[in-house]
Amino acid sequence: MGMLIRWCVACILPLLLGFAGTALAFEDDEACLMCHKYPKMGRVTEEGVQKSYYVIPEVFSKTVHRNVPCRDCHTYITELPHKPVKEGVTCNAECHSIKNPATGKPFTHKPIYDEYKKSVHGREKTAAGNDADKPYCIDCHTNPLYNATEEAPPKKIVDRCVVCHEDRKFAEKWYNHTSRRIREVKRSPQEIVALCTRCHSDKQMLERHQRTAKEEGRTLGRKFLIAGESYDESFHGKVVKYGNTKAANCLDCHANTVNYYLSVHQLIPSRDPLSPVSPQNRVQTCKQCHLMADQNYAALDPHPSSKKEDNLFKHYADMIYGIVGDSVLALLVGMAWFETWGRWRDGASWRFRNGSSWWRRTRRKSNRISP
Repeated sequence: MGMLIRWCVACILPLLLGFAGTALAFEDDEACLMCHKYPKMGRVTEEGVQKSYYVIPEVFSKTVHRNVPCRDCHTYITELPHKPVKEGVTCNAECHSIKNPATGKPFTHKPIYDEYKKSVHGREKTAAGNDADKPYCIDCHTNPLYNATEEAPPKKIVDRCVVCHEDRKFAEKWYNHTSRRIREVKRSPQEIVALCTRCHSDKQMLERHQRTAKEEGRTLGRKFLIAGESYDESFHGKVVKYGNTKAANCLDCHANTVNYYLSVHQLIPSRDPLSPVSPQNRVQTCKQCHLMADQNYAALDPHPSSKKEDNLFKHYADMIYGIVGDSVLALLVGMAWFETWGRWRDGASWRFRNGSSWWRRTRRKSNRISP
């Protein structure tokens, strides 16, 4: 009997201590961290992809999903330890434990998810073929930290909140949520360009989509193949690359500023009349930065291409610039060679002596001439 008690203490006590350590980070009512708190938790899939299932309690406790129980998203898990997962989490699931304070209904991302599904990027999480190239929610969104630059909510603000709300933990939680939402949380122009060009500069992927569209009799945008590359060559792309935050990035033109955070999920092709860069709306889009823009200004191509059929002027300008540049380089090399040949003919030689220079004997008994 004594042996049995000692065995139970030896096995159960470490688990209890483990839960005590993680309980400080966030509530783990269903004991998910019993396994997922270990850094080596993961596997290699049948396709050879390494998957990590490690959850860092100290980091997760500061994220926007800290109060969402695991099974609110992982609804297919019904036992512990659970069976191998065959399906992933989709972003349109309802959080059964979290209520939307505005409606009183279970919170869900379904409304914005439905808008995303109607956009040019819309796809199912598990997709095949060309649809698999499109970005799913988690390609752009991670699980961001609350106010990462703050170790804790400012005491003077929380002190004021608890005068009425009384519960300090409640005040701290809502400060984290609301203060992050009312701050400017847009990505930087450089981050937006990097995010968009990750796909729109992938030539193999773009050509694959063009072939499929041609086979299906569909027409893609005229600049579909060169959108990322041509933006980098444009004035906007160059100044954004070197740190300018005022120049237009991809979403400044392709998303509607009336409700920016909704519009970035509703991106549509430029040929759609509702698109900010359609011919009907292009002037107003340009006026966001260029206040005096008119139809002639809006006609300028923001995605310069050197193809003759796309931009006749730039095609010939690049051709002439290339000829002139090559000619000047050839002349410089020719002049240098002509000078060298003349000095060799006069008996001068190039030697490394007191620094590299030309040397020859002269009547003044000077062996060095200036280069």
